[in-house]
Amino acid sequence: MFQAMKLKSFKLLSWLTVALIVSSCASLLPSRPQTQAIVAPPPNVKTVPTPSTKVSKVTEPIPLTDAEHVEQIEALTIDDVVQQAEPSAHNLYDNSRYDFPITLNAKVEQYMDYFTGRGRPHFERYLARSSRYIPLMRQILKNEGLPEDLVYLAMIESGFNLTAFSRAKAVGPWQFMSGTGKRYGLKIDSYVDERQDPIRATVAAARYLKDLYLMFESWYLAAAAYNAGEYRILRATKALNTNNYWAIAQSNHIRRETKDYVPKLIAAAILAKNAEKYNFTRIDYQEPFDFETVTLSYPLRLNDLARYIDISPGEVTGLNPELKRGMVPPYARDYALRVPVGTSVLVERALATHKDTLSRPARPREYVIKKGDHLHAVAKKMGVSLQELVSLNNLNRRNKVYPGQRLRLPPDAYTLVSGQPERTIAKTRARKPTPKAVPKVKVVVHTVKQGESLWSIAEKYEVTVDHIYRKNQLRNSKIIPGRRLTIQPNA
Repeated sequence: MFQAMKLKSFKLLSWLTVALIVSSCASLLPSRPQTQAIVAPPPNVKTVPTPSTKVSKVTEPIPLTDAEHVEQIEALTIDDVVQQAEPSAHNLYDNSRYDFPITLNAKVEQYMDYFTGRGRPHFERYLARSSRYIPLMRQILKNEGLPEDLVYLAMIESGFNLTAFSRAKAVGPWQFMSGTGKRYGLKIDSYVDERQDPIRATVAAARYLKDLYLMFESWYLAAAAYNAGEYRILRATKALNTNNYWAIAQSNHIRRETKDYVPKLIAAAILAKNAEKYNFTRIDYQEPFDFETVTLSYPLRLNDLARYIDISPGEVTGLNPELKRGMVPPYARDYALRVPVGTSVLVERALATHKDTLSRPARPREYVIKKGDHLHAVAKKMGVSLQELVSLNNLNRRNKVYPGQRLRLPPDAYTLVSGQPERTIAKTRARKPTPKAVPKVKVVVHTVKQGESLWSIAEKYEVTVDHIYRKNQLRNSKIIPGRRLTIQPNA
């Protein structure tokens, strides 16, 4: 028994001796420095690698040259911008809720503060209208393959006001200029302005934005070009050799309005999608833009139609905001008129009962000449012969007319049957129908010249950038002089 206890004591003493020796040796070794977190340098600086024996020392950053800075910015993706330039964006907002890139910075916060503060009454009106138009606009953007959150571009352009009219003469919810609107298929004349149509204008805006994205390969630059014009943004990207919006916004190549445009768009998207969080809780949201359609083949005054089906004129005109004169155009054939949900049967019954009255609206006694008008065009527009028009106004065929001049019209002007002047119906019926010749498809092969871009080429042949992409199976917007592009004008 005593021998066993003695053996255990000896083993314990041996282990304590070994532990003491190891501890003494460790104290003689040089102490190891604590590992320090290496902080990534800002994107505009670079560091010099240090020897492994000096891990704990962080060297001073060396500023990049301009060329290196531009090259580094050029290599950044939008995710890099969000993570490096705006590291707090992912923490504060769930980007999965947006299909448009969301970046949070001081400029965006400035507009968020404005819309939730001094500009709150304006934003409340925008939100009230948004429920009426956003659902159908989102669907159109989705059908065109675009981010649905681009709908908030219409919010900052017009506040979803269909009759918005800017000092630059841009019109409608998407604020189209006349030339751009016509290029993307919108009809604009003295009877109709489809820039005010929330459906047709959204289709045109989607196609325009798609072309801009194909041109710049950046949704931020596409939005900036929508505001400033594509050529101004093209010049800025070429001058700075970058397609990074935030880098361009730091320069003097774009106006302040365009520098604020994307931050305003981002702020609107964040607030609209988090309305309750920002205390937008007492909004009187409007009813969705729902309707039925009735096809008409003759001119019709909307006020007369409203009276016959016992609804307010505003209910009909509100669904057809593109009709500037409150009437179906006299030249229209198979015009799809929108009417309130549940009234299409009443409308068709009223049209059948009162067709003679409804199809012959009050005829104007005179026509006011507008810029660009000439006698032949006025006669054609009003459905009268040139000879009658000049005789009634004591003119000859070669007389010039001037804006503001008033011309008297024959009593049967605007009298249309199936969309044609009444006097020409007999001749039309007398003709034998002839088979329509199949038009030949004209294809042009364009050789790219120095300084040309896809946008300038598309504008030259009056096609879209998307058309050139599809026709030539392009993968990006970069084209080099000498490349041959197949284009089908008027496609």
